[in-house]
Amino acid sequence: MEVSSRRAPCFGFRFACLKLRVSVFIFQIILILALYSFPNAQSIDYKNLRKIQEPRAGDIDSHSCIHDQIIEQRRKPGRQIYSVTPQVYEDSNTKPLQQKGRSLLSVSDSLEETTDAKQPIRIFLNYDAVGHSPDRDCRNVGDIVKLGEPPVTSVPGVPSCNPHIDPPISGDCWYNCTLDDISRDDKKHRLHKALGHTADWFRSALAVEPVSGKLRLSGYSACGQDGGVQLPREYVEEGIANADLVLLVTTRPTTGNTLAWAVACERDQWGRAIAGHVNVAPRHLTAEAETLLSATLIHEVMHVLGFDPHAFAHFRDERKRRRTQVIQQSMDEQLGRTVTRVVLPRVIMHSRYHYRAFSENFTGLELEDGGGRGTSGSHWEKRLLMNEIMTGSVDTRSVVSSMTLALLEDSGWYKVNYSMADHLDWGRNQGSEFVALPCNQWKGAYHCNNTQLSGCTYNREAEGYCPIVSYTGDLPHWARYFPQANKGGQSSLADYCTYFVAYSDGSCTDTNSARAPDRMLGEVRGSSSRCMASTLVRTGFVRGSTTQGNGCYQHRCVNKTLEVAIDGYWKACPIGGGSIQFPGFNGELVCPAYEELCSSPLLPVSGQCPNSCNLNGDCVNGKCHCFLGFNGHDCSTRFCPAKCSQHGKCLDNGVCECEDGYTGIDCSTAVCDEQCSLHGGVCDNGICEFRCSDYAGYTCQNSSMLMSSLSVCKNVLENDFSGQHCAPSEPSILQQLEEVVVMPNYHRLFPGGARKLFNIFGCSYCNEAAKRLACWISIQKCDRGDNRLRVCHSACQSYNLACGASLDCSDQTLFSNLNEGEDQCTGASEIRLSWLGRVRSGFRHVDTSMKGVSVKYR
Repeated sequence: MEVSSRRAPCFGFRFACLKLRVSVFIFQIILILALYSFPNAQSIDYKNLRKIQEPRAGDIDSHSCIHDQIIEQRRKPGRQIYSVTPQVYEDSNTKPLQQKGRSLLSVSDSLEETTDAKQPIRIFLNYDAVGHSPDRDCRNVGDIVKLGEPPVTSVPGVPSCNPHIDPPISGDCWYNCTLDDISRDDKKHRLHKALGHTADWFRSALAVEPVSGKLRLSGYSACGQDGGVQLPREYVEEGIANADLVLLVTTRPTTGNTLAWAVACERDQWGRAIAGHVNVAPRHLTAEAETLLSATLIHEVMHVLGFDPHAFAHFRDERKRRRTQVIQQSMDEQLGRTVTRVVLPRVIMHSRYHYRAFSENFTGLELEDGGGRGTSGSHWEKRLLMNEIMTGSVDTRSVVSSMTLALLEDSGWYKVNYSMADHLDWGRNQGSEFVALPCNQWKGAYHCNNTQLSGCTYNREAEGYCPIVSYTGDLPHWARYFPQANKGGQSSLADYCTYFVAYSDGSCTDTNSARAPDRMLGEVRGSSSRCMASTLVRTGFVRGSTTQGNGCYQHRCVNKTLEVAIDGYWKACPIGGGSIQFPGFNGELVCPAYEELCSSPLLPVSGQCPNSCNLNGDCVNGKCHCFLGFNGHDCSTRFCPAKCSQHGKCLDNGVCECEDGYTGIDCSTAVCDEQCSLHGGVCDNGICEFRCSDYAGYTCQNSSMLMSSLSVCKNVLENDFSGQHCAPSEPSILQQLEEVVVMPNYHRLFPGGARKLFNIFGCSYCNEAAKRLACWISIQKCDRGDNRLRVCHSACQSYNLACGASLDCSDQTLFSNLNEGEDQCTGASEIRLSWLGRVRSGFRHVDTSMKGVSVKYR
């Protein structure tokens, strides 16, 4: 502590002056002892002695997400992004289930009765794969295991994972296992506990339309990343009871400060994730990382549930139709670069109320464009949301905001419990300018430009410093906030913005801080204390540091007034903020504005709408723009849009009850026959779309590439040798396809029992027809794009003639219609009939259903 007295010049006798000086000296000693009677009270030279918040060697204080990097890897040739496996949902608005074609996919007829209301999501956790992948799990110290997919031609161990070199090698490499990378019993216990809490949190936060009966998975491909996880056979054959989402858990090593990662691997016919792969690095399963791991797992499971750029294409609106736009890319002249914004209605609505950005110029919430492939595109922009859980880095201060929950609700898959949202301070009430302007034009604690001065963090909960970094190269043009092109903030995710960062001992709210409050400055630490600009110092003393222009002071909000206390003396602040003084202290304290620390605003906010539109509409310049199904000046009235489009009944509560065959908030969306989803199609307003990339992880590929992996279907596909077929890219999975799909279909198609005895004379022809049809159903041709071509109607008719069968050829989820030519379907080649088949055909009436049949008699 630096102590100095103010000496008055002595004009009296020398003895009198000496006596006076002694008296002053004694008084100073008494005052100092009194001040030191406060526990550990001290004044510190902030410039030289304050601790800057830096992690110790070996510590991990944040999680860096690599989700986009994983997605990019999965898009490489031979790797799947996800599979589509249709589920059965008990919905009164769905067309009755028909039996045509179902036996070919062996779908159970038994359905459990459920209501069509959304219910808390049921997440099933499977730990069977933990520690059971010898080439990816660390079992012993010194094991060399795969991380990602190392080059096939590489020698085991080369390249070696090393995130510390330039450029770093952190994926598609060989990892050298340490003791911390082994999943021991204590780590497994922490894993179960952490993931159990995560599942419970989402059960409280999200509701879904429950799967009726058992959740079924395809099992055609391994689920997930880094080799994935092979699904248990019972999941494929029998399904999983009481589950809406299955998470397959592994404990494979990661590099750097990535604690975990997660991806969706199977979706239902509406695009919702029904299976995902979650990997947690064993070295982070420690008591010290427990809080950080909890936040990390919520972040990663959010990616599985829908915060994923590849999931955006499947989002549905209130009518249950595909959303026409989820994100929008445009050149932002003020920011000086192209930005990507989420333009979903509820995301915009909740963002407006968070920032108080009611201007029509606010059109969406930015996605991250920095940080490399790992974070870019699948996270919120850190500059705007800082410690929100879905920014590219997660720490123990991360919170779940209403904007993230709104994105999940805007997917059309979930009903959200917004009471699970946390309070996000960053950017709150800062207005449209905060979102629109570059950060060097921000005001107050959100911007700093001097490393020599301390200040208050944005939420005033701590004192902090202003980190400005000199980089070896120049920053992007849009991030040059200083005359020197290489100077900027410490975070690329936050666009190199400079803002006050808390000292490790700078918390105003933590009574256990390493630095006790400075009583000489009137400071107090505790839950009600906040950082404020101040030059206060007790009368007769001077401040110990010229760089410390702030301190921690108690505050309270009473009768619409902000009050601040010094030594127990409370004083009211000006409503708009300003300087106040206290008796016994020199200098002044600068109060923040009332609304900065007190939650309820005193004055109406410009552009705000009545009753916040009851959160049923978007507020723009003071006017509510109600969501579909709501009206009134404040969107408080529920009504039936378009009188339920003449396809439903309007109930007294303003909700449409749709008739069979229609769905959506206004009953305007036609529902496909359930065969559409059961055969891997995606329904959009009554049209069943069949896309190869959405079906069991298949891709359209040249037929010649498939021949070496086929046995049963090789001769069948040789007729289309120059075309394209929809099939798994991985040869091993393609071989499994014949075993688990083609052969079961063949055995269902080839007549058994008495009918097989009846076909004894024409058995070889029926056998050929059944095999061809089984192959065509399972491995279909592709058009020039991504669409699977259904089996030709003529092929179905030819099979019926050859085998005396009665397969329903009008099932257009499997078979083409009569108007489609042979180049628009699969399997138009001719099938020869036996003499018995020719006899049968002679007894059949030739009608319109037989047109286009291509039959060659032997």
